[in-house]
Amino acid sequence: MVSLIICSRSKGDLIKVSDSVANTINIAYEIISVDNSQGLYGICEAYNIGAAQAQYDLLCFMHEDIRFHTAGWGKVVVDILSDSTIGVLGITGGQYQVAAPAAWWGCGLDLCRENVLNVFPDGHTEMDLHNPEGQRLTDVAVVDGLWMCSRKEVWQQYPFDAQTFSEFHFYDVDYCTELFKHGLRVCVTFDLLIEHHSRGSVNTSWLHNALKYQEKRKGQLPFGVVSLTPSQQTTIELRALQEFTGRIIRANFSARVIITYLSRCLLVSPFNRDTLWLVKLWLQRSSYD
Repeated sequence: MVSLIICSRSKGDLIKVSDSVANTINIAYEIISVDNSQGLYGICEAYNIGAAQAQYDLLCFMHEDIRFHTAGWGKVVVDILSDSTIGVLGITGGQYQVAAPAAWWGCGLDLCRENVLNVFPDGHTEMDLHNPEGQRLTDVAVVDGLWMCSRKEVWQQYPFDAQTFSEFHFYDVDYCTELFKHGLRVCVTFDLLIEHHSRGSVNTSWLHNALKYQEKRKGQLPFGVVSLTPSQQTTIELRALQEFTGRIIRANFSARVIITYLSRCLLVSPFNRDTLWLVKLWLQRSSYD
């Protein structure tokens, strides 16, 4: 009933997640592992390769560093995706995709809907549960790609964009954006719990892919499932722009890119103190180059 697609880099992690699935899913399934131990594929290409091989009508794209805590979670997926209005299902996401280079959490905690147990390298855990409405299923704008499920027909119509996103970032946000644009719902379920053993990294690759997403989708941003006042939109956009601008300054991006985003910050709020601090930071760093 469900084809689980994994872009695998570690045979040990693949065995562990496979055992976790076997002990909890409780429906017919297959695991399609795309061997990426040699780094031959970006995640979009790997997922498209795996999905093309799937024998079942439901697809679950998932990381191999997750473990399942909910017995019978397969039926949860089947039941939710039987609703043809839903295009993709995840366990954590954001209700508003900001008009700035930002991931699903760029909307800020108040607009995030999360249900994931994070496990850190030292063994300690932190539960991210944010469900103020107490819903079992809630609509969002985008979901995190650590675990996301779609019907095969949805993926066939809107496959992952391997041409634009050839690495491992923004594949999830872009996929959700495409589905949302075509009127399909993006949802988070609170009826199953997954533990996740990494939180990803906002590195130089992430920054470059954020710019690719921004360029591709600039005419479609912002979007979401919540109604915000112009003031709220401005606050969220400015915060996301400032965070991104600070990152590209510290990563020594080109002056052209940095000036572009400093200018955007200034256009949103001309005399904002944090933006002026970023201008000062860039000038100081430039003087040492």
